[in-house]
Amino acid sequence: MSDPAPIEPTPRPQISLVSTGSAEPYRRLAEIFHDVLSEQSLDALLERIADTLAELVPYEDVQIYEADEATRELIPVLARTQWADQVMSERFSFGEGITGWAAEHREAVLANQAHLDPRVRFVPGTPVEPEALVAVPLIARGRLKGTLNIYRVGEDAAFSDEEFLLAKRFGDAAALAIDNAHIRARLEHQAETDALTGLYNHRAFHDRLRQELLRASASHDVVAVVMLDLDDFKKVNDVYGHGIGDHLLHQVADVLRASVRGTDVVCRVGGEEFAVILPSGDVKSSTVLAERIGEELGKLETEAVGRLTISTGIAVGPIDAANPRELVACAEVAMMTAKTRGKGLIVPFDESGRERPPEEAIRRDDVRSIAHLKMLQSLSGKLSRLNDVEQIGLTISDELRLLVDYHNCRLFLRDEDDLVPVAFRGDLTATTPGDPVKLLPIKVGRGITGRVAETGKPLLVGDAVRHEFGEQIAGTAEIEESLLAVPLKYGQRVTGVIVISKLGLDQFDADDLRLLEVMAGHASVALENARLYEAQRREAESAKALLEFSRDLAEATGIVDVAERVTSGAASILESPGTSVWLQSPDDGALECLAAFPGDEAGGSALGRIPSEHLEPWLSRTEPYTVDPADYAAIAKVPDGTDGTFAIAPFTVDGRWGVVASAIAPKRAHERELEVLASIARQTRLALQTAASFETLERTFLSTVEALANALEANDEYTSTHARWITDLALKVGQELGLEPQELKRLELGALFHDIGKIGIPSRILTKAGPLTAEERALVETHPILGERILAPIQQLGEVRLIVRCAHEHYDGTGYPDRLANEQIPLESRIVLACDAFHAMTTDRPYRTSLGKDEAKRRLVEASGTQFDPQVVDALLRVLGS
Repeated sequence: MSDPAPIEPTPRPQISLVSTGSAEPYRRLAEIFHDVLSEQSLDALLERIADTLAELVPYEDVQIYEADEATRELIPVLARTQWADQVMSERFSFGEGITGWAAEHREAVLANQAHLDPRVRFVPGTPVEPEALVAVPLIARGRLKGTLNIYRVGEDAAFSDEEFLLAKRFGDAAALAIDNAHIRARLEHQAETDALTGLYNHRAFHDRLRQELLRASASHDVVAVVMLDLDDFKKVNDVYGHGIGDHLLHQVADVLRASVRGTDVVCRVGGEEFAVILPSGDVKSSTVLAERIGEELGKLETEAVGRLTISTGIAVGPIDAANPRELVACAEVAMMTAKTRGKGLIVPFDESGRERPPEEAIRRDDVRSIAHLKMLQSLSGKLSRLNDVEQIGLTISDELRLLVDYHNCRLFLRDEDDLVPVAFRGDLTATTPGDPVKLLPIKVGRGITGRVAETGKPLLVGDAVRHEFGEQIAGTAEIEESLLAVPLKYGQRVTGVIVISKLGLDQFDADDLRLLEVMAGHASVALENARLYEAQRREAESAKALLEFSRDLAEATGIVDVAERVTSGAASILESPGTSVWLQSPDDGALECLAAFPGDEAGGSALGRIPSEHLEPWLSRTEPYTVDPADYAAIAKVPDGTDGTFAIAPFTVDGRWGVVASAIAPKRAHERELEVLASIARQTRLALQTAASFETLERTFLSTVEALANALEANDEYTSTHARWITDLALKVGQELGLEPQELKRLELGALFHDIGKIGIPSRILTKAGPLTAEERALVETHPILGERILAPIQQLGEVRLIVRCAHEHYDGTGYPDRLANEQIPLESRIVLACDAFHAMTTDRPYRTSLGKDEAKRRLVEASGTQFDPQVVDALLRVLGS
């Protein structure tokens, strides 16, 4: 491999030497990324991947395997081939075959003669024939998700390097989409599952019952609902606590799962209330099931209640009711009748046989418990539809106020060592009436709220002011207040705290505590789901932003342009006050700033260079990391607009170490920033390598063009540097006229090539000392046409050919070869004509000596509007005057 040219920022104008059509697959790839990432169903996603891949890289066969890292196996999940049955039935291990090798090494493989590759493994039952294979490992968030195999069959079958690159880029999007689909499925499962027992929850119960009733109605079938309520379960919680109660509920759930058919649906719909949906079930089959459950539960004994019994109510739809809510009400009525008659009874719904406990038996506590259950049922339904943290908190506060007339309710979420308020209802009594009081974050361990977060245990406080952990909220008055604080726990992890207060002393009791604990259980699950949803939303936004960033970076036309796009894009994606791109100098190893955003303020470009001696501790780093203010200050002054905390993502380009740096907020987790910045750094490395290669190719091309142009006039001692001199002057005039970089690049090439057609004119005519004959002049005037024909085979010089052809056209239409006039002549050609004329007038020629600059300027002005474009003459004179 040849030594690469140094990467140096350059203001030189750019022009693509690669066919513009080659960018089309990448534009299409960016569009496909969005389509693939938006697919939700995993099965539909796999089909979408196969369909869209065919647009980018046509294939004969395609196969997708899912990776099971636990067993180190590749499992086929999609096969588009005439041998699909054989492929789908064959699993194989990591490292086995070309596909297994790609999975094992996490490296894509291009095998244009796969059948001859020593790693090849043919699926049993499929033919052994010549084939080309691209095997791409699907990796998302650092985990192997599977492989994507693309095949072409036949002796001449092959994939190009560009197709291989496209397949790898497409594999990145496919892997992320598959991972998102798995996460979505997992979240959907969590949303309909009871966190304690693993059974379907209240929401899923109603959804499944609605589906079964629709099915039964359409097929003239029936569906039974069996409602079960554990007798005296409250005693277990009151005597032994919720831990023992939860364990018992686990056991009950296991009994229910083991007792039902595979088609039955078991749900937990309340604290100790369960339900079973029996498709095609009637009273008889439901009664048999209830008896079986009762027998098995009877084997579970507790010291609190002795032999465990369950009261059961049965209703059958659409016989007893045709809609879910009414059918559930019928089953609950039957269940309440069973509880009224005694323990462990089974009662089918009967409109005429309903029984209710006598009024005198209904104690105040029972009424309160029923109200609590109804509120919790309502809350569960509402929370299941929310994914915004603040809305969840406010919904909990609003529902709680229907039962508890609190002074205020506040909900905190834990962020490392801080408890951040996310929802508040009620009032805070200010020290000075009318002054607003803002609820601020609380440190874990500080005050009653912080103590609950630290220990994970609830506190029922009769007098908040005199409590050992009590701390007064800043700005509030000292009042007599009762507090109830309960932790929000997801598993063993404390995720937050919910606090309610009442004016007065000893305003809460054990029932209030139990209610808030149950509510906290609902809230913690809803908040965790909301957190996961938000994390996935941010992931999706990051993925979309990175795709847009990639598309923008693909349009960069040079190293400086790449660096500027990276800094602005990274600042936008990471919401950073300052970003910068740095790369080691090839000369002394110092770290040089290629670009910063915004300008010199916070990105770090004011530093310019960081000497190589400061880099030693960092050069071995290859993974993203953070730099704290102290480390930054040891290198240079902390940039304005930041505190000196930076996320750093290293990369290497042709052996030189570089970084993308982004200012970030201090004292918080930076995992997301580092992951995103790592992706940006990888794209930066590729873009800089591409830009360096492009500029090397361009410099080589321009040097060749210049050498050729000078070679044409090497025999003329007066004009051996004619082409370069005209080109440099023309570029200055173009800049004076405000030409864009692409126009300046066309102008540069047009100026270098403007006389290339003279290669077809005899040297004796070009160097003739005397006047040309009419025949000789006619021959000379053909050289623009010859120049255009010489350049015709070079597709990338299509726009330059016209400049060359028109370089001798006059503004008034008297030039050659086409007698064009005014705006018909390309502006670049008009500039070349004026610069060419000035150079000819100010140099010695075979037929005369130099006229001198003053005379040349006078003649330019004299011919302005006839031979030359007036605006070009004015710009040329300004350049010459400067």
